[in-house]
Amino acid sequence: MKIITAITTQKRKGRYNIFVDGQYAFPVSESTLIRFMLTKGMALPAALEQTIKTAEVEATANSLALDYLSHQMRTVQEVRQRLLQENLPEAAIAPVVARLQALHYLDDAKLADAFVRDDLLMGERGPKQVSARLREKGVAASVIEDALAGVKTSEWLAVAGRVAEKAARRNARRAFNDQRQKIRLALTQKGFTREQTEAALAALTLTKDEAGEAERLQQEAAKQWRLKRNYTGFDRRNRVKQALFRKGFALDDIDPVLRTLEDQTRED
Repeated sequence: MKIITAITTQKRKGRYNIFVDGQYAFPVSESTLIRFMLTKGMALPAALEQTIKTAEVEATANSLALDYLSHQMRTVQEVRQRLLQENLPEAAIAPVVARLQALHYLDDAKLADAFVRDDLLMGERGPKQVSARLREKGVAASVIEDALAGVKTSEWLAVAGRVAEKAARRNARRAFNDQRQKIRLALTQKGFTREQTEAALAALTLTKDEAGEAERLQQEAAKQWRLKRNYTGFDRRNRVKQALFRKGFALDDIDPVLRTLEDQTRED
């Protein structure tokens, strides 16, 4: 029968090397060493050796999972994926996950609630993006629905307001209509519904800077007129007009500016 002939410490704290019949056999953690009361001179039947190795793999999975969870809350899927990255067998992963769930270290419902509340407090995600992000993390649809069900309309509007105000500052120098469209796009991309988007826009105190708008139109029109200099007549005028309209300037404001540019061109 095999005999444990030596137990030595590794450089890594809490890790040990087991030698059997004078040869290195396998490593164990301190918890496994204590659990099986491994000592020098101990007999090591084949069945016991296999049990120890199986327990050690599970202990490794447990240690990795706890370390992964120590940084932030994780979903069951995220923990499983982390352990699979270490090429750990399902036989070791399943009991670890089950034990962590029983201890409530792993709780998808609790995580979903916390994720939603964090977003409401200081995030920028709308309900659609929150739902999508939780699905990516592996949270079940029913759990996501429960987490979102308790959110009031006013709470989502507060988040939408933060996004709208940020987008308004970022696009302050754009044409008024273009600015509103950029804000609307930002809200849509963040996962807010159409109703929430329009409500956030309505709540903004956006005012059209007539003087600034006219100046920006003049500058942009002159720029587009130069860019389209290879075109002539109606074709040039129409291309510039389309470019200005796409940038959010009103058609009624564009026409007189174009007439002035056409007159200047004829004079030249």
